[in-house]
Amino acid sequence: MARTILTSVHGRRLGLARLSSAQTGSNHGELEQLTGDNLIGVEPTVTTAPTTSRNLKPYGLSYMVASSAGSSQVYTLDPPIPGVNVTIKNSTDATAYVKTANTEVIHSTVGSTQHVISFPAAGASINLQGLTTAIWITAAATAGGIGLTNTT
Repeated sequence: MARTILTSVHGRRLGLARLSSAQTGSNHGELEQLTGDNLIGVEPTVTTAPTTSRNLKPYGLSYMVASSAGSSQVYTLDPPIPGVNVTIKNSTDATAYVKTANTEVIHSTVGSTQHVISFPAAGASINLQGLTTAIWITAAATAGGIGLTNTT
């Protein structure tokens, strides 16, 4: 990890690592991640009202506020960052879908490979972790009957 650090603080192994140019979830230019040895206590990013016109960030917490039912609420999730978690939660009873941005896949505990997550009810949430820049993995989906499919 130390080789990807761009700058250091007081000569220690703490700095910024550039993320993939495929990440589009920010309007502040190129995305960078704080990195270093034994880094703890970094505050997660929380998005409370993401829109379908902008990709969901591949890190932190996205709290979706779906306003209409069905396939009209399709969010796009940026490619994974290896080792980084994202939690996605649906806050209303309207069905919402989250699809991968490109050809990234989601591996579930049943061994299937999918591209779309459906959130059919309020409180439905899922925790994903980036395994590679093309693979999301999930071990736990909570409440509300989360579904993994290939279409919305």
